[in-house]
Amino acid sequence: MREARRRIMRWGGGGLAGALAPSMSGAGSASAPVRDGARAGDSLHPLRFSDQPAGRVFLASDQAPLPGEGAGARPAAGDPGIWRHQRLRGIPPNRFHLLEDAGTVVLGVDVAASASALIARLRDPVRGSTVSWRWRSDGFPRDAAVGQRDRDDFAARVYLMFDLPEDRLSLADRVMLGGASLLQRERVPAATLVYLLHAGSADDRPVPSPFTDRVMMMVARPQASAGRWYQEARDWQRDFQTAFGSRYPGPVPAPAAVAVGADGDQTGAVFSARFGDLVFS
Repeated sequence: MREARRRIMRWGGGGLAGALAPSMSGAGSASAPVRDGARAGDSLHPLRFSDQPAGRVFLASDQAPLPGEGAGARPAAGDPGIWRHQRLRGIPPNRFHLLEDAGTVVLGVDVAASASALIARLRDPVRGSTVSWRWRSDGFPRDAAVGQRDRDDFAARVYLMFDLPEDRLSLADRVMLGGASLLQRERVPAATLVYLLHAGSADDRPVPSPFTDRVMMMVARPQASAGRWYQEARDWQRDFQTAFGSRYPGPVPAPAAVAVGADGDQTGAVFSARFGDLVFS
């Protein structure tokens, strides 16, 4: 079985565009602990990078814990708002770490022909229809192209994952999602929006992932320059309607999970990127 096919079976989609089904379960061993400043009713979910100490490394889900970081240092697997480093099977993971940038702690990701993501489940309902964040990259995968399998690498991605009740799914979707969840032993999201940071020219119309039509990609920042921070604010309800409204008519569901990631596995790219806090308002 080809590697691309194995990834579809494992993740419900190839590359990072459809790779984040495990986020719905909250399982894993590489979570960041909640700090005292994170309130139970705080609407700023997931946990802000700026509230955490610089120097932390987020271990991939199949890696051993750091020395001195025993099981007692981690939150329960089901805790909301907790970042977890999820890798793709058979592909080297990125390195995610917290660092200071102009006096603020941000998330850094180092990519070396690798791909993985940090994932956090969200409390439901999310307050407001806007999700905001900032991001930058010190380099970009060469010849990246939206919607093309062999060029599906991007310097930075932000994911919103949505669950839907069965009565809003077609029979084909119910069968497919049920089968994928059974194979993965984890709940698979019905729909995923992926926002891209891209050095090339593009508009922000949704483009289906080349691996699954349950994932729609939108270039939130085209013609990005290396080394420059960009601030984004997206109306996720409007974007969901644009991307999935005809497929899933009716009320827009609240995001069930979010993720941030980057990938260079298709093109062999080597670069570093950074993310600021993701905030819903």
